[in-house]
Amino acid sequence: MSKHFSPRQFGRALPFLGLACIALLLAACAKSAPPPKPKPLDVVVEKARIGDLPLSVPTLGTAQAVHTVTIIPQISGILQRVLVRSGQTVQRGQLLFVIDPAPEQATLAQDTAKLQGDKANLAYEQSQVQAYRPLLPKGYVTTQTYDQAVAQAEQAAAAVAEDQAAIASAQIQLGYTQIRAPISGRIGLLSTKSGNLISANSTNLGSITQLQPIDIQFSLPQRYLPDLLRAEQSGQDRVSLYLDGEKSVGEAPVTAVDNSADSSSGTISARATWSNHPIRLWPGEYVQLRFHYQTLHQVVLVPRNALQEGVNGPFVYSIRDGRAVTIPVHYLGTQNDLVAVSGLQGGVSVIYDIPAHLHSGTPVQVLRQAPKALPKAASTAASTAS
Repeated sequence: MSKHFSPRQFGRALPFLGLACIALLLAACAKSAPPPKPKPLDVVVEKARIGDLPLSVPTLGTAQAVHTVTIIPQISGILQRVLVRSGQTVQRGQLLFVIDPAPEQATLAQDTAKLQGDKANLAYEQSQVQAYRPLLPKGYVTTQTYDQAVAQAEQAAAAVAEDQAAIASAQIQLGYTQIRAPISGRIGLLSTKSGNLISANSTNLGSITQLQPIDIQFSLPQRYLPDLLRAEQSGQDRVSLYLDGEKSVGEAPVTAVDNSADSSSGTISARATWSNHPIRLWPGEYVQLRFHYQTLHQVVLVPRNALQEGVNGPFVYSIRDGRAVTIPVHYLGTQNDLVAVSGLQGGVSVIYDIPAHLHSGTPVQVLRQAPKALPKAASTAASTAS
């Protein structure tokens, strides 16, 4: 049974049908409108440049004195004078301590007196030999008498030689009463005062440490062994020294490489020698250093944070037709805020300080001025502490 609408009922439903048609038309228009374009990402760029890049590896070293001498007396006695103070800088040959020389002077005087007596006896015995010699052929003296005179003269000569050796020994012992600096350097803290009894080969009077030049011992992974050996042979300054994060305080050549590697850590020890003028390093002090093992000449340089690592290897972002594009590169080395790469031409603008949502094909726009906090790539790399 079909249902019929009256004209009155149809008139009431007509406004609602109009609204439904308008809604259907709006929905159809919304489906056909294109989506809004994504907003370009703001990026900063820097042109890749051609230049030299010195490569270095940072490590920690320890300053060591080239020479350290412990002062120990060679004779026993009373310490008569102390002519230096703790921490004083002394020169080689400078008089430091004096031990009471009276006992050694007495021994020397006794040996000298004995020498005089033995010399007189030698002169007498030699005169006897000279007197007997012409009488022997004439038979006025026997051969036995003459031989006995010769033997006594030789004994007297031996006694004189013994006295001379004793005097030389006494003079040496007397010289030991004056203790002089064997090297130039800084004397340590002294604990022995004048008037104390000191013992030969036992009492420690102090130590002298040479501060100029000074050695710096450090270790590097064993893969740098060929570079260390080349640096040792060249004798050129290959190590930059730093203190407390400052700029380089000096350059030092590699002077020695250890004869074996440490198998437990896989490192090789080496030594650099620095003039330490003026004195900046102290024995036992830790030193930050960089070993310059290679210089890359005329390579393409880009900011360090421009280099990205992908599944197919390293790459950089550039801009083409307002969109980001990737350029594969080959990594050569890093120094401070610069990276050397190959596979990229100089002058190409690369994006650095990469935005989080940047990928190949993303619309980008270049900021007029890069943030001041970000470094600019340079044609050469300075060897400063990172």
